[in-house]
Amino acid sequence: MTAPFLYASDEAVTMAWLAQLSGFTAGMVGETLPRDISTWAASGFLTVAVAGGDTVPEYRLESPVMDVRAWAMTPGTDAPPWNKARNLALSVQAGTYRLEPWFVPLPACSENAVVKTAYLLGKPRRAYGDFGDYAVYALDLVLHWVPVAKSTP
Repeated sequence: MTAPFLYASDEAVTMAWLAQLSGFTAGMVGETLPRDISTWAASGFLTVAVAGGDTVPEYRLESPVMDVRAWAMTPGTDAPPWNKARNLALSVQAGTYRLEPWFVPLPACSENAVVKTAYLLGKPRRAYGDFGDYAVYALDLVLHWVPVAKSTP
């Protein structure tokens, strides 16, 4: 019996692309905020979710609009560290200025991806809600990406 084919998803591509940006690691990006604050309090954290987008069905050019949230907090204080969250968001924005395509390896998928272009819709903005002492910035990130086959031995 063969293993099922695991397609590249918008979330997987976005998380892997973000982890390649300067100042970020795979441990700083996920679909949900880790419960253990000690794993991300010093660095901050990015969460991703699909907010909309498009697909070109003839050749599978994916163009999701991703809701990216930049989270920051300082243990032991009630003051949200807005500057830290803002800097995380601006670091993502700076990553979109690259002119060449990005090869994005996806170890958990049966295919990799190439991000052709990336840009923000609008500016990073503060997100308000019942976040306690967390500071959160929201970004609408568009990635134009295509899946690419993995090499077989």
